[in-house]
Amino acid sequence: VGSRGACGAGPATAAVIERGFRGRTDSDTQTALVAARSSSLKSLPLLTRPGARFACSGSGVCCSDIHGLGVLTRSEVREVKARDKLAVVYNDELEGHCLRTEDRGCVFMGQDQRCRIHAESGHIAKPAGCRRFPYGLIRTPHGGRITTEHRCACRTMGDRPPVSIADADASLRDRKGRLESDFDVPTRIALQRNQRVSFDRYAELESQLIARLNAGERAEAVLGSQPLPELQNSSWAAVAIEHIETRDVSAGGEAYAWFGDALLHLATGHLPPQRPRPWHPGFDRALASSSETPDPEKIYNDWVADEIWMFRWVPWGPFDVARAELVTRLAVARCVQGWMEKQGVQAGQAAAEAVMMCELAAEGSEWPSAVATIVRSPSPADPLL
Repeated sequence: VGSRGACGAGPATAAVIERGFRGRTDSDTQTALVAARSSSLKSLPLLTRPGARFACSGSGVCCSDIHGLGVLTRSEVREVKARDKLAVVYNDELEGHCLRTEDRGCVFMGQDQRCRIHAESGHIAKPAGCRRFPYGLIRTPHGGRITTEHRCACRTMGDRPPVSIADADASLRDRKGRLESDFDVPTRIALQRNQRVSFDRYAELESQLIARLNAGERAEAVLGSQPLPELQNSSWAAVAIEHIETRDVSAGGEAYAWFGDALLHLATGHLPPQRPRPWHPGFDRALASSSETPDPEKIYNDWVADEIWMFRWVPWGPFDVARAELVTRLAVARCVQGWMEKQGVQAGQAAAEAVMMCELAAEGSEWPSAVATIVRSPSPADPLL
């Protein structure tokens, strides 16, 4: 779906983050950019977030038309075309080549919903974005944080063991065996406007929040903010309409419309048209593969913990802005969940589908632009110190 992001957590994700930085001119962001280049940052040891769980069960969602399946490097284009001359298309919005989709799935996805390139030649033969997904790597002063995206039913549902460092390590290395990072964190973290702390102090505060989420405390209480904070020279209704208007024939475009509908409902009471659920076959498979009924609150807490852990919010502003933004997307997710339950969808599955929509929305250009206008004084969230 064009500028809404690429399939993997590799260079394309880093590019989205860098675009976020370049779009900002405030002193906090400029300081963060300088600090992020510090030689104190490192990729090893690899670190997993407490409580994070994942195992691929072959739901096939990540290989669907969730968005542009790329961008491919020149060498990847050559390799893919050697397998199928028609398997590569140029994406105008991403300004690069991507894997072609048909019947809402990658041309290399087999009948078992798994990658034929992987089956025939091993995981190392896949394009980097596909090989890495859902993993990512962030360099910090403490080591490399392994991140996991929630844009796949296998990440949010089913029987999942704790994230494996060995599995992530194999996915995150390039063909020469080098670890490729997506993002360098600042060595000083902005908690709110004009309040910055060392990374060590931030990590202490963050660990307390994640522990509360893992213990089952309601996510909104942990984040300490209210949804729909005040915006400068804009409105949440306008932001919602932007998302609805991006709807196209893809599953990703349909998800944007769901997200915009829910945001508009929260802002104005708007009642949306009934829309098809973009990826329900994949989530149906994930539900069928699970030995227990998925719990919506566990799904939400797991997602919020990862959103904090992966520092996706750093380009958008201080941590108090991030917490207000997350509470807003969480409110959208709960709204979508409620609508799906009225269609007869199991509550946990509805929450997982809603989380995927809300994570996808953050990968686009519309949402970061809106978040950048959240009023910062007074702070939109409770103080952490």
